[in-house]
Amino acid sequence: MAADRGAGQMRLGQLIVQLQSGVVQILPISADRVTIGRAPDNTLVLPLPLVSKYHAELVCSEQKLLITDLDSQFGTFVAGVRLQPNQPYPLLPGLAVQVGPFVITYRADSGSLAEESQPVSNDLEPLAVVTETLGERPPLPRVDSPLPSGRAKYLGFLPAIFHHGDFMNRYLQIFEALWEPLEWRQQHIDFYFDPRTCPAGMLPVLSAWIGMTTDPRWSEWRHRRILIESAELQRWRGTAYTLSRMIELSTDVSATITEDLTDPFVFSVKLPRGVSKEQLELVRDLVESHKPAHTGYRLEVAA
Repeated sequence: MAADRGAGQMRLGQLIVQLQSGVVQILPISADRVTIGRAPDNTLVLPLPLVSKYHAELVCSEQKLLITDLDSQFGTFVAGVRLQPNQPYPLLPGLAVQVGPFVITYRADSGSLAEESQPVSNDLEPLAVVTETLGERPPLPRVDSPLPSGRAKYLGFLPAIFHHGDFMNRYLQIFEALWEPLEWRQQHIDFYFDPRTCPAGMLPVLSAWIGMTTDPRWSEWRHRRILIESAELQRWRGTAYTLSRMIELSTDVSATITEDLTDPFVFSVKLPRGVSKEQLELVRDLVESHKPAHTGYRLEVAA
């Protein structure tokens, strides 16, 4: 029974992954679910900035494939049409799926192609500009505690005889100005522990709680963005994924990280053209703080 099931899965075909018109990977579909994204635990790992951590997934259903966009930032396109997030769409043989800069084609007949997955080349040129713009706005509104204005809310707790005249209204507003911000803070305490909504003064506190070293060169919003992804970055700490992502979040530059085949304890960090002196210095500091202690590295800038 298991053998028949495995044979049926292999008949689903394979995915041909292209980048700049060249084939970079051939992935046989041998499981009921194939995840596509940037994070290293995806079935199909596409390590470029325009691909979200968990971008899309393929699910086998009744001997056909369904593709679903997992609410990715830049979207998944099938035959040029952007998919609605979290809505399965049938993937037919020959249809081109665009995920970031990659074009993925589904082939039902895998007889003439490689039977084993070939990893994406580590020699991909880094993009000159990271289009996953950090921007200057947090993704959620930061709400300030309310101050009383106009009619005092506390009047509603007094008999109607006290509602006439302006004295009692102004008198109660004194106490509202003292207590309402404290009550609001208590009711919305979760805002203070969310990097997207907390006051700027809480950012160093949140960083200290998770043992993250901050950099004075970070802007407030850059600090927030790094904190938002801190759990994912800690999960893959010591890997090329975390180092490249930290470089992107800190400098807006996409780096390509490759291992030296002649020396397994040395890796290369290649940056695109046009990197400023300040960015280069920050990248060097990031590599020093995030690389495994026993490894060396070479920092290169494309000519």
